[in-house]
Amino acid sequence: WLATKNRCWTADRLARRGLPHPDACPFCDQHEETLDHIELTCVFARTIWRTLCTTIGKPSWTPEGHDTLMGWC
Repeated sequence: WLATKNRCWTADRLARRGLPHPDACPFCDQHEETLDHIELTCVFARTIWRTLCTTIGKPSWTPEGHDTLMGWC
């Protein structure tokens, strides 16, 4: 529910409030940490989604690299 309301404390949200935040995603260290990145477009998240979707027999449900959380849902 918090993710759909964009209420998670990711680096981009912390930065908007002037709070300390990491410069890049802690998982891949390649992109800015945003909610969409952590949940969908990070290479680690995409690996998890691909494995999960393939396991349940729906590989076409795997999010694309340009998807947003609300668009993908």
